[in-house]
Order: sequence, then structure tokens, then C-alpha cells
Amino acid sequence: MAWSWFSVCFLALLSSEVVPGEAQTPSWISGNLQGMMFSVMNGGNVHFRSDNPANITGLTVCLRVLTKQQSYGIQLTLENQTDFVRLDGFPNSMHRLYVSGSSVSFDWYFSVASYVERWPWKNRCFTWESSSGMAQLWLDGTMSVRKGVARGQVFSGQVELSLYQFEGQLSDVYVWDRALSVQELFNFLYYNYNFPPSSILNWQWIQYSTSGYTVLEPKLVRPSSVKTHRRKKQKKDQALRRRIF
Repeated sequence: MAWSWFSVCFLALLSSEVVPGEAQTPSWISGNLQGMMFSVMNGGNVHFRSDNPANITGLTVCLRVLTKQQSYGIQLTLENQTDFVRLDGFPNSMHRLYVSGSSVSFDWYFSVASYVERWPWKNRCFTWESSSGMAQLWLDGTMSVRKGVARGQVFSGQVELSLYQFEGQLSDVYVWDRALSVQELFNFLYYNYNFPPSSILNWQWIQYSTSGYTVLEPKLVRPSSVKTHRRKKQKKDQALRRRIF
């Protein structure tokens, strides 16, 4: 597997928009990014933050990436706090999840195939809940076993999310204040619809900031086949005939 990749932290970072070279977005921008993606080039960065403070007793972080990099990081931060959650990946397929001062490791050789990726994107999701301490990773069409970490830990404050040492395309960034159910995760990972609205970060209305060479542009999607267009046209023609006759 080509990912020695992924770090996640509750900390304070995230910037992006459309700027080459050394230019930087002067302030946070809010908007609906549905159907859009950020292309982050070498030296670029993108940051997101929640509109309001949140009380977090559980967490789900999901996003989609298109990159050849084997290692990069994702950070979540709470404003004015040093508590964090971070997920680190290594070339030997070991991954370690940190929740403040506690941590737990995942051996990806024991992951289970669970869903089909949506071309050409790779999913990055993890869940954690305070009451049980259970955490689970969902990556590249597989899921980890569930493991316990930081049971009873609670966070509060405004949340910021950022990527670092990342180069490639990024889209569909969501953060929920609870651990989503398996069905809800499948609706995001596989179907990409009918998943619950996100209470912390929601791609359909999100604050973002950029720095360096970062471009906001239309999202890459699978091209429609000629057969698909024909089927859609046939359905429209049939519906029109029914209305006429």
C-alpha cells in the first residue's frame, strides 16, 4: 500500500484558496465548496475552521485526497488548548493515533477490505468516542479493528484543521462532533450521499484560508460514458411521451 501517510491533531492551523508563490489569503473566507477541490502545490497549504466553538465527546474526521505522497499530516486543533488528536503513519504499515497524552497503534496488515473507493479519490477517515474510548480508521477501501484510547477525554473550543507536508488534490472535508455509525460512514465513503450534516466542518459551507501555491478549482469526477448519456436521454424522452399522451 502506498501510504505511510496520515497525521491528525487538535491544534490551530489551516489555510487555502488560489494563490501562487508567496501570496497569502489575507483573511478567512466562507463559502460552499460542493463540487470543488484544492490543488496544493509544493509550499502551499490550506486551513479550515469551525464557525462556532464545540463541545466534543466524540469525533469523526473525513476527507478525500488525490496524491502520490506516502507521508503527510492532518491536524485538528482546539483554539487556546494544547490537547490534540494526531494520526501518524509509517512505511511499515504501522499507524499510531494520539489523543492528547494517550496513544494506540494500528497494524494495517490486519485491516479488512470494506468498501470500494470512488474514482479517482482516496478516503481518509477516523472515528473516536470519549465514552468508550473506541477509535477506528477507514482508509483506501479498508477499515481497521477498533481499539481503545483516551477513554473519558473531552474537548471544547473552536476547531481548526490543516494539512502539512501535503501536495496534491483535497476535497470533501468534514468533521463531526460524534463517531458516525458504520451505515453513515458507508454513505459518505461509498455512496457519497445521505450522510448526516456535519456540525463542526462542512464542505457545503466552510471557512477556509490559503497560503503558498494553492488553487481552488472544479473537482475531478469520473467521466460519464456514452451509454450513461443515452440512458438518461431515453428516460427523459419516455417521461416526455408520458406527459404528452
